[in-house]
Amino acid sequence: METGTQYICSYCGTIGQPVKYTPGSIWIEILLWCMFIIPGVIYSVWRLASKTKVCPVCKKDTMIPLETPLGQKIYREMYLDMQKK
Repeated sequence: METGTQYICSYCGTIGQPVKYTPGSIWIEILLWCMFIIPGVIYSVWRLASKTKVCPVCKKDTMIPLETPLGQKIYREMYLDMQKK
């Protein structure tokens, strides 16, 4: 995702940059590494493979570039239509 591009969340309407999110818990990962090597490796690989960029407010992976047609449609529906009411 480009740093200069603005994104809009199709779930909550937040405009901004997505943030990186790693599922799971670092504490469980450390515990598995200390006690059980193989499950620790599996858990670590799963966490790294599942990394994604999410909305900074609602934590959902529904961020869309604002300059796309869908991004413009969501923006109009969430912001411009609200101003008319």
